[in-house]
Amino acid sequence: MSKIKYSAIIGSLGQTCDRFMKCGYKDPAVDNVEFPDVIKNLEKMKVLQGADLYQAPTGPLSDPDVVNEILTKSGLEASSVLPLVFGERRWQKGSIAAADPEIRRQALQLIKQNIDFNAKLVGNPSVNLWLGQDGFDYPLQTNYSKQWDSAINNIRELADYNPKIRLTLEGKIREPRNRSLIDTTVTALMMCMEVDRPNVGVTIDTGHVFQSQQNVAQNIELAARYNKLFMMHANDNFNLWDDDMIVGALRLTEYIEMFYSLRKVGYDGFISVDIFPYREDQYEATRQSVLNMQKYDAAVDRIGLSKMSELVEEGDPCKMTQVIRETPFR
Repeated sequence: MSKIKYSAIIGSLGQTCDRFMKCGYKDPAVDNVEFPDVIKNLEKMKVLQGADLYQAPTGPLSDPDVVNEILTKSGLEASSVLPLVFGERRWQKGSIAAADPEIRRQALQLIKQNIDFNAKLVGNPSVNLWLGQDGFDYPLQTNYSKQWDSAINNIRELADYNPKIRLTLEGKIREPRNRSLIDTTVTALMMCMEVDRPNVGVTIDTGHVFQSQQNVAQNIELAARYNKLFMMHANDNFNLWDDDMIVGALRLTEYIEMFYSLRKVGYDGFISVDIFPYREDQYEATRQSVLNMQKYDAAVDRIGLSKMSELVEEGDPCKMTQVIRETPFR
């Protein structure tokens, strides 16, 4: 049996909005969008062991003692914390890799505060560096070498600031920039190699991999090859955009393969549900995502790890299709 734990990213389980519904899809009066209510609802689902957080400037999420108290009462732990270096106007042209040195300084300061925040949380969660505004939109707009150097130097500085806190680099091909600096798992791994710090690894987001027309299991085995697979995010999409749909709403075989590879590399960390349930009940959508993943994980046991390895070595898609059709559903 696998030792995988499940968590949920709470930022998208509260209020959600897009460029067409700027007021938000949820009604704060009835949808329980505040942090303590979100955690209570996650606890009621009884399928999670953790919660992915962010540090807010005010309120419960600004105080690590309050966060610890709320999580401890719920039986959950903080799996990761996301520094908010993308959602304010000042970050529109980048954060730690911005051309403006003052913006880079501010981003470093904010992430260091986040590292301090994390160090006070039970479970010693990682800091997830999703640098959504670091990238470019047009040709001849960016000094790519300087941008890369800024990212490497600043990630190294953050890693050295507190070596006990793990940092994860999350690749995404695009959005909000037309092209992201850390666009894929391979790019994130290249950065890890150049930063050369043991506490810097990668987060693999399944939807970002699908959006890039890549294979999740291959990304997992590549990251694990270098001992850099620190965190997983899970969702589903149609490959054209980061739709952040319910896990398994569209895919079966790729997710079974994903859990095969996670078992193969001995991953025992968190998989965090990273969905944007705009029109759905956010908690039920999260629960269904976890239940689907538990079934995919169990399918590896039903088929048998050795049997799956034999199928992979044989490389016959006809036999693979038969096994996937017959074994999990018999």
